This record gives sequence, structure tokens and C-alpha cells, in this order.
Amino acid sequence: MAFFWGLITGDWTQSLGVGIFFELLWLDIFPAGTIIPPNSLAPTLTSLCVMHLLGISSPAMAVVILFASLPFGRLFARLERYHRQYENDAFNKLMLWTKHPERQRGPMVLTRSSVAVMIPLSGVAFALSVSALLALMHVLLPRVSPLLGDLPLTWTHLWVVGSIGALLSLRHRPAYVVLLGGVALAVASRLIS
Repeated sequence: MAFFWGLITGDWTQSLGVGIFFELLWLDIFPAGTIIPPNSLAPTLTSLCVMHLLGISSPAMAVVILFASLPFGRLFARLERYHRQYENDAFNKLMLWTKHPERQRGPMVLTRSSVAVMIPLSGVAFALSVSALLALMHVLLPRVSPLLGDLPLTWTHLWVVGSIGALLSLRHRPAYVVLLGGVALAVASRLIS
């Protein structure tokens, strides 16, 4: 998604910076069985859209938008779950079609009707998400910009934060100990100096 956003807008640094951050962050959560993981595209696209509309390219200011857009991953996963529940009837129709393939309501018709519901629903939810995030940023950014404006954050710093998701995906306790030790060491060195 970030690649296509960069292709459309021409802002490759911001697009790939946001895309890599969310890819690393959501790396720990993957679909297994019947679990619907957070939708990783929703926060990415919402963040890129809001950053573009507000003209924000600084990673220090982008961090506020990135973290504020995280709940949209859960929101769109819930929307997908509701859609799946709504489509249970279509599954039953598909099972009937397998027994009687001469009927008209085959997989193509069921897929078309499912997409005809999901695309407008997702579009409206996305528009509301962008609007809510824009409203929040108009209130929040003026208050935090004096604090964050002077921080020399780069996309690499944000990728390191996002790498926590990659580390959690290892499912290895010694890796968690190394992470906590590194965080404690960084905080201690910052407090001492």
C-alpha cells in the first residue's frame, strides 16, 4: 500500500517510512485459523492520507499520527468480522449450489454481492476514520508540536520502535529479556548523562 501511495504522490520517503513502520509493528500478528488480525492496511493508509492532507513530513510529528491511527487496525478487523457474520447466509447458499450447480446463485454471484456490500462499507468507514483522525490532529498537533518539533527523530528511529513487533514474533523469552535489558540500559544512560 505504501509503495502505491508513493507512486501516486511521489513522496517515497514518507510513504515507505510509514509502510515499513507498520509492517514491522504488525509482524507479530498473523492470521491463523479463525483469528482475524488487526487490519494492517487501515492504519497505514489512514496515516498516509492524514499526513499528506496536513503536509507533515517530519518523522517527529508523524509519530503522533502513526500511534493515533493504530486503533483503526482493530476497527477494520471488527468490520471484517461483522461482514463475515453477515455473509454466513452466502456460505449456506454456496453449499446448496455445490449440490445443485445448475442454479444461478453460484460463486460468482455470491462474490459479487459480497464485494458490493464490503466496498461501500469500507469506503464509508475509511472516510470517517480519516475525518476523525484529522479532527484529532487539529487539536493534538498544535499542543505537542513544541515538544516534538526539536526532537531529531528519523524514520530509522521509528523503524526500531516498530521492530518490537518483529521481536515479539520470535516467541523466544531470551529475546524479550535482551529487549528489556536494552531498553533499561538506554533509559539509564539517558538519565545519567
